[in-house]
Amino acid sequence: MYKNKEELMQLLKREKIWTNKNLGQNFLINPTILDEIISAADLTNQDYIMEVGPGLGVLTEKLLEHAKTVHSIELDQQLIPYLKRTFSNNKTFELEEGTALKARLPDHPYKLVANIPYYITSPLLRHFLNPKDPAQLRPELIVLLVQKEVAQKICADANDQSILSLNVQIFGKPQIIQTVAPANFFPIPKVDSAILKIEVYKEPLITNLKLFSQITRIAFAQRRKTLGNTIKNFTRQNREETEALLKSINIDPSQRPQTLSIQQWQTLIDKLI
Repeated sequence: MYKNKEELMQLLKREKIWTNKNLGQNFLINPTILDEIISAADLTNQDYIMEVGPGLGVLTEKLLEHAKTVHSIELDQQLIPYLKRTFSNNKTFELEEGTALKARLPDHPYKLVANIPYYITSPLLRHFLNPKDPAQLRPELIVLLVQKEVAQKICADANDQSILSLNVQIFGKPQIIQTVAPANFFPIPKVDSAILKIEVYKEPLITNLKLFSQITRIAFAQRRKTLGNTIKNFTRQNREETEALLKSINIDPSQRPQTLSIQQWQTLIDKLI
């Protein structure tokens, strides 16, 4: 397995593999960052790991050293033969071909650990944190290498929330473990990256996820407007009635959606049910 840019270049040339910009491929070339990802994942020899976008398997190899099973999902067909050949003798490695956004999630405890294509960050988190099939489980822990700006948005505090941050924070506690400079990748990306860790709750902090999704979409569609103006589009009441409803649960109608805490959203949902 390669350990630096020069060895990666040799490997790509030997295997006749071309980086695919459309798939957001940026190969990690700093082993220290790999160690940080492994450390953040708190791996044990009993862990079942879901990995998205194994690429050339540099993180996969590290995961296999610590976990019981690694199930990797790869979309790029040019990488499949190399991955099969590289890990063919490892009985704890499972390879799934296709997109992770349609992958069936395990029905047993697992962790999601990956260096993902940045453009799928939001839909990937939505797929894993809010599976449509109740037989499919959320991961116990998520550790992803993502775009730094997106990681910061996900970890936003109560005064600067977004649909993305709320849709993560209702399911788990996110934190940025470490920022990662562009020079740690090849090809070099145009953005800074970050190791994002999410400790997933046993149960979401919101009881009615469907209603939460509906009302936040309406509120954030006009995030510069006050809740008194936007929530009435959901309640179908006039502004005065909507403001009275908000005041009855100690929410200031002049607040904007990005300033509401998760508990306040839950209180509002309880009032609307």
